[in-house]
Amino acid sequence: MFFEIVAQASNLAGAIGGIIAAVGVLRMLATQKRALEHVEVALRLEGEDSAIPLPLEMLRKDISRAELLGRLGMALKNQGQRFSLRAMSTSAFMRSLNEVVEGKTSTLVIPCTKEELDQFATA
Repeated sequence: MFFEIVAQASNLAGAIGGIIAAVGVLRMLATQKRALEHVEVALRLEGEDSAIPLPLEMLRKDISRAELLGRLGMALKNQGQRFSLRAMSTSAFMRSLNEVVEGKTSTLVIPCTKEELDQFATA
């Protein structure tokens, strides 16, 4: 009788463990799928509602401030020169970047001035 109870408890614990493992695997697969989603990077002129997409192909898993700086350097009209985007050094930009990394949005919008926008090839 005692061993039957232990056996039933063991079976129940094994079933619960299997369910928990399956849920963990499903969450991991969803995270991996989200990491491979494409992210759009766009510049928005101050005071305007529309955003201008940059010709950048980025995956969510590759989004970081450093990687973004490198890719933005590749989108310059005059290759090899430095660029300046004042908004990238703000806490609001870092919050926006974190939202993209966390999967809350698929577009990273960087506010800019007309002079800042003119640095980039936007077509």
